[in-house]
Amino acid sequence: MSELRPDDPRHLGSYRLSRRLGQGGQGVVYLGHSPQGAQVAVKLLHAGLSADPAVRRRFLGEVEAVRRVAAFCTAQLLDADLEGDRPYLVSEYVEGPSLREHVTARGPALGGSLERLAIGTATALGAIHRAGVVHRDFKPGNVLLGLDGPRVIDFGISRLVGTTVTTGLSPVGTPAYLPPERINGEGAGPPADLWAWALTVAYTASGRHAYTGETYQEVLARILFGKPDLGPLGGRLREIVEACLAREPGDRPDAEEVLRRLLGQDGSGGDVLTSGAMAALPPSAAALPSSALTPLSAATTDPAPTSAFPAVTGTILAPEPRPVRRRLRVWQVVVGLAGLGMAVAGAVYWLQGAYAPGLAGTWTGSAEHATAERVFPVELRLGEDGAGTMRWGSDLHCSGRIGLDGDGGTVYALHEVAGEACYPGTLRLLPTAYADQLAIKVTREGQEEVTYSGTVTRAS
Repeated sequence: MSELRPDDPRHLGSYRLSRRLGQGGQGVVYLGHSPQGAQVAVKLLHAGLSADPAVRRRFLGEVEAVRRVAAFCTAQLLDADLEGDRPYLVSEYVEGPSLREHVTARGPALGGSLERLAIGTATALGAIHRAGVVHRDFKPGNVLLGLDGPRVIDFGISRLVGTTVTTGLSPVGTPAYLPPERINGEGAGPPADLWAWALTVAYTASGRHAYTGETYQEVLARILFGKPDLGPLGGRLREIVEACLAREPGDRPDAEEVLRRLLGQDGSGGDVLTSGAMAALPPSAAALPSSALTPLSAATTDPAPTSAFPAVTGTILAPEPRPVRRRLRVWQVVVGLAGLGMAVAGAVYWLQGAYAPGLAGTWTGSAEHATAERVFPVELRLGEDGAGTMRWGSDLHCSGRIGLDGDGGTVYALHEVAGEACYPGTLRLLPTAYADQLAIKVTREGQEEVTYSGTVTRAS
């Protein structure tokens, strides 16, 4: 979470925006507040909808499909405004870190925590697929660890973006979680989500990707021709993960079958999604009021998870989320102090290691062009002497050399640049709250304003 930038909007519709929660290939996510003060997550999509009525109708249909997803371990879509050139989506705000952030900060999960994570995310995928929606970008960064267990976010959003006009964004999907069929140019169905689910479980158990490589191309090649590194996974969970990593999509179990295997059910009991949602609750959730654990579908007048909502014609009107008042608990204070300690430790790490030897390695991530409104991948390779290379842009088609340019090892000259519409300039590396993550800011040669900025994470 970070402060709003000067060019960020302060309001979208009736929602007041107060902080940046993050950014990705589909858009920028803000912490928003309804007129009644309830916290929500507001995603501003990168491009306006096409003026083609057929494209707009398809977009509206996709939004309606996402709204049909039952509230089993997911963050629900609450509202959307699709008019004009600034379409945005509003969903539940889940207070908690992403699974990727959690594993980076605290290491792999084992035992009951890993089992609950596997069950909760499989439950979410079961609800998503039951509504006829495919996530298409399932990964640790799209799993939030809330007070009531894991919650999957951004389901169907990449499909929504696919219905807009060309935006110049990089291809949808994170390389380390793409299934073979996507790499081969085929469509993404529910089996693609199960492939990504298996790799997410393996990452949670080991703290590393099952398919690794120094470049995106190497990662994709290993997915197509190599074997996954499943680390310490064992027993029944390993067998389920291996089944979901079958090369052929038709050979993978579906989400509800995966959930039945995780729960040890034979299919003769009640609804498996209800059982999964209850099994995914962390022990601390037992102290929550029962109303907080009731799935949304059970609290509405429409109990069927896949039944139709009213037709969508423009702005989706949803019930106003009610503000929740919570009394601060001791464990929350402890977590807050721990977070402060991590931030201080990160600052010390930066002060001690900001010079070249502390930053040596490969860093990958993404950046957003401030004026062109494009998001693209970035890859940095830094040596212990402070020299290295940088690749960026669509398909990493831009390349250049970087070298220290004074200022205590945080400013680099970007030169010897090759590639169409690729320019030399100055690269600045800045610390974030995480030791293995850097913020980057690049200023084009001859200009004063930052041209593009983003974050990169140490890959090796």
